[in-house]
Amino acid sequence: MQIPYSNVSTNYSLKRGALRVSLAALLLTSVASYVTTTTGGFDPASLEEQAVIDYSRLALAYFEAGELVSARRNANNALALDGAAASLEVLVLISQREQDYGLAEEYFRLALRKAPQASRIRNNCAAFLFERARYSEAYVELQSVVADTGYAGRAEACENLGLTSLESKNTAEAGEAFLRATYLEPSLVQSSLELCILSIERGEWPEARAWFERYLNARSDAGSAETVAHSDRALQAGHDLASDAGDDDAAAST
Repeated sequence: MQIPYSNVSTNYSLKRGALRVSLAALLLTSVASYVTTTTGGFDPASLEEQAVIDYSRLALAYFEAGELVSARRNANNALALDGAAASLEVLVLISQREQDYGLAEEYFRLALRKAPQASRIRNNCAAFLFERARYSEAYVELQSVVADTGYAGRAEACENLGLTSLESKNTAEAGEAFLRATYLEPSLVQSSLELCILSIERGEWPEARAWFERYLNARSDAGSAETVAHSDRALQAGHDLASDAGDDDAAAST
């Protein structure tokens, strides 16, 4: 095992990064799911639903191009037709890009009132709250998300719950959340690293080395080992593992 080395002093309060959010592209599938199939004839409702899809797609396209005024106009057009939670998600993205966080939160809350079982929206709302350092509120949202066994992003939500628990200094619950995340998705990079760090902090060196090996393998499997630099927390973990082993050569390698 080649361990990355850092000269920084032991400090696992180093930045952990933001929570995972669901990709905006997924929004299109949720909007498209509103279209009904008909067997013929004129169906005004179907035409309206198609208009919602078209407006939402335009809104996302303008958003990705950085044309926020046009993006908001099309998102509002979609919202005016049906008031669906999916339309509000686009407005959340736009408001966050414009750093209008109060408005973004209003759209989040409205979207969740319209679709209280929408785990993707709730997960992204938790990420928004996390960025505002409102960890206890983010934790409540994530508890609902990880309880949704049908949610495709449940593993990432468990990882988010672990990171939120760490910010609240609840390391025991964080460890449980990261373990659950790795059970659901063994290739999660961040969860493996955080379990390594928690093991180091408890002085459980064999477990820490096993988790660090898993972290390195996950990076390699994800194709990021050669293109994405190790975080400061990973470098610190590598340094501590090498120091404990008395392996100067490993500690000096990168």
